[in-house]
Amino acid sequence: MAINSINTNPAAFGSVRNLNKINSASSKTQDKISTGLRISSALSSASNFAIGQALRGEIRAFAALNQGLNNTQGATKVAIAGTTALSDLSSDIKTKLVELSNPGNTDSAKTLLQNDLDQLLSQAGDLVSNSSFNGQNLIQSGATDLNTIANQDGDTVTVSAQGAVNDTLTALQGASAGDPATVLSTEFQAFETAINNALGSFGADQRQLQQQTQVVSQISDATEEGLGNIVDADLARESAIQSAQSVQSQLSTLSVGITGNQSQALLGLFR
Repeated sequence: MAINSINTNPAAFGSVRNLNKINSASSKTQDKISTGLRISSALSSASNFAIGQALRGEIRAFAALNQGLNNTQGATKVAIAGTTALSDLSSDIKTKLVELSNPGNTDSAKTLLQNDLDQLLSQAGDLVSNSSFNGQNLIQSGATDLNTIANQDGDTVTVSAQGAVNDTLTALQGASAGDPATVLSTEFQAFETAINNALGSFGADQRQLQQQTQVVSQISDATEEGLGNIVDADLARESAIQSAQSVQSQLSTLSVGITGNQSQALLGLFR
């Protein structure tokens, strides 16, 4: 091939190829900067993109697990709050029963005390009814255990229902007009025992839920960190690369202009 030719310009071809190569690399760098991802599609790296997609699925699954655990914690916390309120109220109920058992009470005093007791028991019933979260009431009669998926293997965490709280309250409400001393030693004693058992059970179940939620959150965070190590771009590095590519692009563009003017230089040979 002739070195000095007006028909073929090898130097220009090389300059254009180099410019296209730099512009392509610059476009990839700009994509990394705009998305924050080093691996944003299968074109970037098929294997790493597939791994990243799988990890994203894992993270979404952990989020679903956390949501279920949090919902169950909500129902358990409400049940604990309701049972605690019943425990506080039971002291007042016991006081009224003790006062009613005094044989020296006049008829009018008995009536007043009985009315107070009935109001307290009605208030206790309201507390049970209000101890509901998202349709779940763990202390109402007939309540069933609340099972929640704890991990992706399908293991579950169970919150034991304490329907005995309302069962014994109903029995106490029905017996409240009877002999106060007998009610104290039977129906009230059963009600108090049910409350204490419920508080102990709910407390243990809530601790287990909190621990499992913490474990799931930690695993999810570690998985997300691992995903970032695979697909996230190092923006400081990409910024430096972009600056260098900008200079390279300018120089390459200048080079294309120089090599493109080679035919003009050949005219000087014929002057």
